[in-house]
Amino acid sequence: MLMLGAIPATPVYALMAFGFVLAVMGHIFRDYRIVGIGIAVLFIATALLILGAYQSYQDSGPLDF
Repeated sequence: MLMLGAIPATPVYALMAFGFVLAVMGHIFRDYRIVGIGIAVLFIATALLILGAYQSYQDSGPLDF
C-alpha cells in the first residue's frame, strides 16, 4: 500500500514551487501549454499534500502525543 503520509512535505512543497515557476515562465514567454503544465503540476502537488495529510491524520489520530 502506498503510504502518502510517510512522504515528507518538503519535496511536495518543492514540486508546488516548480509548478508555480513553470506557470509564471509560461506567462512570460506567452506559451500557454507551459502555463497549463505548470498549473497541472501545482494542482497535483496540492492534491498529494492534502492526501498525505489526510492519511497521516487517519493513521495517528487528531491528538497523538
